[in-house]
Amino acid sequence: MNILFIGDIFGRPGRTIVKERLPELIQKYSVDLVIANGENSAAGFGITPPLAEELFEMGIEVMTTGNHVWDKREIIEYFQMADDNPHSPARRLLRPANFPASMPGWGVYEGQKNGTPYAVINLQGRVFMGQSDDPFRIADKILEKIKAKVILRMSG
Repeated sequence: MNILFIGDIFGRPGRTIVKERLPELIQKYSVDLVIANGENSAAGFGITPPLAEELFEMGIEVMTTGNHVWDKREIIEYFQMADDNPHSPARRLLRPANFPASMPGWGVYEGQKNGTPYAVINLQGRVFMGQSDDPFRIADKILEKIKAKVILRMSG
């Protein structure tokens, strides 16, 4: 499985370049799965539900966030809306899994692409960041529970 991870999509310029270049990259590199960090897509501070939907429509399948996830308060309602609908695209927008479990949203997404199960885990480091659980300890707990067991090999 070829995976493309797009780093920080920052504001309108970031969204524009993703819209213009993503189809070409998918075709050129036979990309099967696109993951991106979308937490700064709203003018560099957070993400809104319409922007999340726009990025999903461009072909991004799972989006990660970090310390700016709550910068746009309307994203909280977007996460809560998906509580009632497990097929909502909001399930594919991840907040860090090492944030408190009582916070809205999810830190893990398990999906399937072309018959291959996969999981995306979103964790935030703790250096120069606000307080959060140990990302390594949380990763170990999550890895015990996820169903997808794929070995990721980096090349390039």
